[in-house]
Amino acid sequence: MFVAILTIFLGALFTAGGVQELVVQGIFNNKLVPLTGGTLGAVTGALLLSAGIALLRQTPRAIALTRAVALASLPVPVLIGMFGWGLAGWPMTITGLAWPLFLLIYFRKSRTNPTGQA
Repeated sequence: MFVAILTIFLGALFTAGGVQELVVQGIFNNKLVPLTGGTLGAVTGALLLSAGIALLRQTPRAIALTRAVALASLPVPVLIGMFGWGLAGWPMTITGLAWPLFLLIYFRKSRTNPTGQA
């Protein structure tokens, strides 16, 4: 349950940061790079938030959804935080890279079949 709650918290934080960048710099100041980066950050955060909610509710496909969201969200902090754009600070970039990697490792596929028998 701790992983689900932390995923919800980080998803909400990423969404808020993305929406802030999208609205303030992208829409109000009419800048293309913050508009694109904010949109990517907000969508990634919303997907992470939905994966956390699915984990908390223990839906049947929650782990598959979490893996897909983690894979989809890995390039976003690299793009908006590290290479060229520089929209996200280092703490958010590191967290944006580390948490999806943690989720991929934590929910890796087991070598047993779905019934748990070898």
